[in-house]
Amino acid sequence: MGAVVVRTAGPADAGPVAGVFARAGRAAWSSFLGDVLAEPDVPLWRDRVRADGFLVAERDGTVVGFARADAATGEVALLYVDPAEQGRGTGRALLAAVVDRLRAAGWDRARLRTEERNAGPRAFYERAGWRPTGEVGEREWAGRRLREVWYALDLPG
Repeated sequence: MGAVVVRTAGPADAGPVAGVFARAGRAAWSSFLGDVLAEPDVPLWRDRVRADGFLVAERDGTVVGFARADAATGEVALLYVDPAEQGRGTGRALLAAVVDRLRAAGWDRARLRTEERNAGPRAFYERAGWRPTGEVGEREWAGRRLREVWYALDLPG
C-alpha cells in the first residue's frame, strides 16, 4: 500500500467524506449514542467540503480520512479517519496538516473538542501532546446529549 497523501478537498469528495464520517462515527460513538449514523448523508457534506481549511487524506486514491482547520477560531473543527485506516498514521498526518494551517494563520494555540466518552480519540490527542483545558461544553446532537471536553496545544513559532 502507498503512503497517505493529504490534500485540499473538493466537491467530488463529498460522497467519500460522508462515508468516512458515518463509519468513523459509528465506530467511535455507537457505544454511548446508539446507531445515529445509519447511512452516509452525502448532501450534508457537499457544502462542507468546500469550506476553507477542509482537507482529505487519501491512500492509493481512496479517501480514508478528513479534517478541517478553522482559521477564524484557531480550532481543529473536524478530524475523522476510517476505522479500517486507524493506526496507520493517517490521523497523525491530518492533525499535523491542520495544525500547520492554524500556525500559518497566526495562531499560537490551537483548540479542539471531543465527546468526553470518546476514549479512543481523547487518547490519540493526548499522545499528540494536546491537553484538556478544563472546559466542558454541553449540547444536543441527533437527539442525544453530548458533553465535549476542550483540548489545547501550544504552537511555538
